Amino acid sequence: MKTSSSCPDLLPPQLWKWATALIVLWVAFQAVPGNAQAERMFLNDFAHPVVAGEAWSIANRWGAYQGVLVATVRNGKVETRQAVQFPEYWEQAFDYKLLLAVADQPVGSPSSSVQDFAYGTVGRPEYLKHFATIYLSPPLTADKLGKDWPTQLQQMGHLSGSDLILPAPARRTIRLLYPDGRPLGGAQVPISLYGSSENHCGVAVGLELGTYATNDNGELSIVAPDSALDLAIQYFEEKAEGPAGNSFTVRQDLVVQGESRTTAKEWWTLPQHDYVVQLRTGKDQPIAHAHLTGCENFDGCGAGCGPISAPESDVWGIIGFRSEDLREMRSISVVSAEGKERVLTNSEMHDLLTSYQVNLRWD
Repeated sequence: MKTSSSCPDLLPPQLWKWATALIVLWVAFQAVPGNAQAERMFLNDFAHPVVAGEAWSIANRWGAYQGVLVATVRNGKVETRQAVQFPEYWEQAFDYKLLLAVADQPVGSPSSSVQDFAYGTVGRPEYLKHFATIYLSPPLTADKLGKDWPTQLQQMGHLSGSDLILPAPARRTIRLLYPDGRPLGGAQVPISLYGSSENHCGVAVGLELGTYATNDNGELSIVAPDSALDLAIQYFEEKAEGPAGNSFTVRQDLVVQGESRTTAKEWWTLPQHDYVVQLRTGKDQPIAHAHLTGCENFDGCGAGCGPISAPESDVWGIIGFRSEDLREMRSISVVSAEGKERVLTNSEMHDLLTSYQVNLRWD
């Protein structure tokens, strides 16, 4: 007599075993930390649900910084937008990031679900006006086209089940020193959440937080999330190259990561030297009324070449001047009163940069 069974009548025994194994694997996979999605959001602890929030996926297409609203938060509940439409050419971006803006009071719905200038390169985005706290993630996985933002969202805080607890912004200290340990005191430093440097000029862009001053110890203090910060301050990067054996390249931005205390040692200004250039013709006659021009070791856009701050040569053909270390120049030229130009050779550059004086012959 055949006994009844609910399983064999539906699937052959071998297929049933495979199906059971797949179900077990699926359940186990869902239990792995990192695979759950945040459903509720809190700030600092479970006693402080996020009253309002917005999550934006940002794509950087070589200077075109577009943002798309992918989720909102209302009274602690995370609501993912369905059927999100991404702008044209979204897949051609160089990098993708997730921006999360939160507030402890109600905020109205954004006027648009797309931001054409998400990093505030033209005007201030709405989330800079309405939200007190903003987090900006590290770059997302490029081949996912920024659509893996839920994974990055949960990494912005501590995920407990489906509850995401964000760390509250904390005080961060940044100390700016010269290579020899001298502090850079009294500097005014604009600071932004760092977005990207992948653009035509290699300039860092992000979301402005304000301008902060260093004290006598070279320290500045800022309350900010643990996102990377961009300090819009010029410094000189030393390299082991150039006619004098080393050189200085001008940099426009310093990016620091999310540590609570950071120390940066850079050449904020260069040492000054007294230089002498003596100009003579092939017949050993002085050349008067000539001036110097140069081109900096400069990787960004803008004027990297121009007059060097020095007087014209006098009646004895001598240009004497005091200047920042000229190893910041990749080339130096002499321009006569008639507008003719003579570029210094590598040997002449070496003499000028190491002994601070050079004798030039110009037929």
